[in-house]
Amino acid sequence: MTEYLRGQMAKMANVNMETLRYYEELGLISIPLRSEAGYRLYSDEVLSRLVFIQNAKLCGFTLKEIKKALTKSESSGISIDDFVNVVDKKMDKVRSEIAKQEIKLTALADLRKNLLAADKHPGVQSTLEILKMES
Repeated sequence: MTEYLRGQMAKMANVNMETLRYYEELGLISIPLRSEAGYRLYSDEVLSRLVFIQNAKLCGFTLKEIKKALTKSESSGISIDDFVNVVDKKMDKVRSEIAKQEIKLTALADLRKNLLAADKHPGVQSTLEILKMES
C-alpha cells in the first residue's frame, strides 16, 4: 500500500492541506495513520475519496450531501438507482435555479431597454442622479 504525506496528498487531490484536516473533522475522510515521526500518512483510498468529493462538489453537491451519500454507501451500500435518484433531484434543482436566473436576466434586459428609451426624454438625467444610477 502506497502512503502519502499530507502535502503530497493535497497536491495530488488538488486541495490545500487545511482542507484535508477539515474533511477529517467532518468525517468525509478517515483520520490517517501517522508515521513514527508523527506525520499523517494517507492512502490511495483517501485519494480516490477526495477525487469523488471534488467531482461531487463540482456537480453542486454540498459537503453535507456528500457525507450522507458516503455514509450510506459504507453502511448499507448505495445502489445505482438510489444514486441516480439523487442526481435527478440535483438536476431538477439546477434547472429550477437556471429558470429563476433567466427570469432575472429578462427583467434586467427590460429595465435596460426602458432606461435607454427613457434617456431620450427630458428630466430622466435628473431622475437618474436622484436615484444614484448615473455611471
